[in-house]
Amino acid sequence: MENRISDLLDCLEDAGQDLEPRGGNAERVQKRTLEKLNGRQAQRSEQTLYIPPRRRRPLAVLIAAALAVMLLCGSAFAAWKLGAFRFAEKYGAVGEVLDSHAQSYETENEAIPVDFGSARWITAEAGDYHLRLVSMTAKDGMLLAALDVSPKREGVPAFRDSKLSLSFTDYETVACTTRESSDRVDRVELSAVLPEPLADGAEIGFSLSGPDAEPACATFRLGEVEKARQEMAASDRHHYATTARTKDYRFSLRTMTASASSVYAVMDVEALTDYGREHLDTAPVFAVYNFTHQSGGSELDARLLEEGEGVRRYLVGFLGEEETNEAGDSIGFEILQIYEDGDTAEHHYYLFDVKLEDLIPDAITCGDPQGAPNGTITWRTLSTDALGLSVKGRGALSDDGHPTVELVFRDGRRETVMDVSWHVGSARSEHDALICHYGGSGEMYDCEAYLSLFFGTPLDVSELSAVVVDGQSFTLRP
Repeated sequence: MENRISDLLDCLEDAGQDLEPRGGNAERVQKRTLEKLNGRQAQRSEQTLYIPPRRRRPLAVLIAAALAVMLLCGSAFAAWKLGAFRFAEKYGAVGEVLDSHAQSYETENEAIPVDFGSARWITAEAGDYHLRLVSMTAKDGMLLAALDVSPKREGVPAFRDSKLSLSFTDYETVACTTRESSDRVDRVELSAVLPEPLADGAEIGFSLSGPDAEPACATFRLGEVEKARQEMAASDRHHYATTARTKDYRFSLRTMTASASSVYAVMDVEALTDYGREHLDTAPVFAVYNFTHQSGGSELDARLLEEGEGVRRYLVGFLGEEETNEAGDSIGFEILQIYEDGDTAEHHYYLFDVKLEDLIPDAITCGDPQGAPNGTITWRTLSTDALGLSVKGRGALSDDGHPTVELVFRDGRRETVMDVSWHVGSARSEHDALICHYGGSGEMYDCEAYLSLFFGTPLDVSELSAVVVDGQSFTLRP
């Protein structure tokens, strides 16, 4: 296989996907339908199309009926197979596997704020600032809270530059830490000692004060963040579509494929306004996850694949550690950070859900590797499919570089796809990693560690006999 997946993704236009603003949905579907009909009629130019006399219909009526069904079926969800990737043309047998499981759609809705239905509980105003409650708990005699503080308008300085302080109104604040979240948003973490336990729903006051400013107060109830999250989980968040609009942008899913543990998608971001066109080169932060099972994995960075006038195309998705994806699951797409015209804080939009129709076969998950680790992490489980590999374990993260990952093929070949000196653009082998996530959560020297990488070239998993990570060998089933 001489081509890398980057070659494929950068040549989507050659595969029949023009990179251009998408326009109206009905017009696009009608155009594609007529193209398909004309193509079929050209192939049958010497054949006679027979319609039983009692069932004759004008061709325009038939086309209109077909379009109506495609555009309206399933409430707001109508799948339209486009065969977008054309993997098979570039990767032979491996491409046929990916081609037959890639899917793409043509339905549209409006993006909604991710805190839809609950913002009134967990946001407040104090003077010139917005306060957003991130978390608040009362346990073991301590009251702990975290709030995001952002200016309400242009000209108001960020909290970190305002010389203001945030504190509890009714309890002595014993610790206060400010962490910069973005250019205009600061996360403030507070703690106080409780003289007695608090009841559920107790009101907790916060005060913004400074040497030259009148105190500004806001109140939140204990347990409201959890209540908001529960209501969101129970509400109808399934918005089946693949194109969503915000004030300045349109986000369109071009195609998606998935294994039992991972999801890979190509997303177009189109500017709708002058502000959007001016800021189009700022990559949005995407979140992709399995909404049905509330699971995901290591997020792929939004990797720019191609750019055109007023539109950018990105590879997004996640590399998971567990086999949770099933046909029929809802895959959710969100934008975690994006600025729009006139705003001082970033938006977090819920874009849409997509029904997962099928999975890439031959994806493998295995555990209990053989051999002692070369590093300080004991790796426990590994998942791999045609596009990526993910492994997780426990131990201390290395400051010296990345773990070493080696593929062992059934014909005896061995290929190192990552080592301690790996960095983006350092490909030295056919399947060398293009994208990598390496990190962990918990104590620095005893954390839950993970490693995910995206292969430079699609991989035929049936050719693998083992994957070796830092000296620990995961043997794959025949």
